Amino acid sequence: MKAMAKQSGLTLVELLIASTLGLILLLGVVQLFVSSSDSFRMAESIGRMQESGRLAQDVMGRTIRNADYWGCVRGSEVVSALDDEDDNYDEDKHSFDSPQALEFGVAPASGSFVAGSDTLTLRGVSTVGISLDGAMNNSSAVLDVTSTVGISEDEILLLTDCSDAIIFQATGLPAGKKIQHNTGKGDASSGTPGNKKSGISWNCPSGGSANCFPKAFQSGDIYKAYSFSYYLEEDAATGRRSLKMESIGSNSAQEIVADVHDMQMQVGIGDAGDNVINSWLDVTNGNLTNINSSYVKAVRISLLVRSPENRVARQRQQVCFPAWTDCSSNANLWEPADANDRHYYRVYTSTYSIRNRLLNTGT
Repeated sequence: MKAMAKQSGLTLVELLIASTLGLILLLGVVQLFVSSSDSFRMAESIGRMQESGRLAQDVMGRTIRNADYWGCVRGSEVVSALDDEDDNYDEDKHSFDSPQALEFGVAPASGSFVAGSDTLTLRGVSTVGISLDGAMNNSSAVLDVTSTVGISEDEILLLTDCSDAIIFQATGLPAGKKIQHNTGKGDASSGTPGNKKSGISWNCPSGGSANCFPKAFQSGDIYKAYSFSYYLEEDAATGRRSLKMESIGSNSAQEIVADVHDMQMQVGIGDAGDNVINSWLDVTNGNLTNINSSYVKAVRISLLVRSPENRVARQRQQVCFPAWTDCSSNANLWEPADANDRHYYRVYTSTYSIRNRLLNTGT
C-alpha cells in the first residue's frame, strides 16, 4: 500500500505546459507546410506563365520572320484565281491578289474578342519542293508536276516562274503526279472558295478555257500559300483569355496559348530596299491607316500573361505593360480592374524582323 501511495500522475500545470508546447510545435509544422505549399504554387504558376509566354512568342515569331515570302517574285506581282464571289471566300484568309502580307487591327468591343487588344494577319508561301514537269496546257485544268507529296486536295497553292505568279486552289489530285485546278463552287466543309469561272483580271490566251491561268507556264515551282490571323478571345463564363489563330481551310479558330490576358504591338516602318527603320508606331485605331499603308519591317509584341490560378499573389499585381510604356511614374503601371484579383501577371516582349523586307534588294 505504501508503494502504491508513492506513485502519482501529471499535475494540471504539467498537462497545460505539455499541451502548450505541443501546440507551438504543431503551429510551426502547419506554418512550414503552408509556406511550402504557397512557394510551390507560386513556382508552378510562374513556370506555366513562362511556358505560355515563350510558346506564344515562338509561334508568332516564326511566322512574322517568314512573312511576305512569295518564292522568286514580289507580292505585288501575284494574281489570284480564287473565287472572291463564293460564299466561302474570307477576305482575311483568301485575299492574295497583290496581297497585303501584314495587316494589323484593334479588336472591337463585340463578340468574344478582347476589346482593345491588337490583331495581326500574316500572309506568304512556303516551299514544298515541287515543280512543273514540262510546259502546261492552258486549255486543261490539270498541271503535270514532279510530285504531289505534301499537298492535299483543296489546299491553296502558288505557281511561279519568277516572271509571273498565280494563286489557285488544288481542286483535285488525279493519279500520276497531277494537280487539278477546276473552276466552280468552293468547298464548305474545308472553308475554301474554289477558283474563278468568270470575272478574272486577265484574258485567257488563245485556245484557253474557263480554267485558264494568265499564261501557259512553261516551267515553274509550286508553293503552299498561308494566311494566319492572330487575336485574343475571352470565355464569357470563366473570364479566361486565350491567343487564337485562324488559317486557310479552318472553319473555326484554334487555341494556341491559354491565359494570354492582353496583346499590344508596335511596328517599325521605313523605306523599301534598305535595312533602316525610320520610326516605331503603336498599333492603335488612330494609327491603323498609316500602319497598313506603310512598309513595315519589324513587329514588336508585348504579351500580358496571367497565371491559371487565382489567390497565388499576396496582393494585386502591378506591371509595366506594354513594355514600351514609360513606367517611371507609378501611375502608368497596369493593374487588374478587380481589387480582389490575386493572379500573377508577367509581361513578355519580343521584337521580330521581317527578313524578306530587310534585304537590300531595292524592291
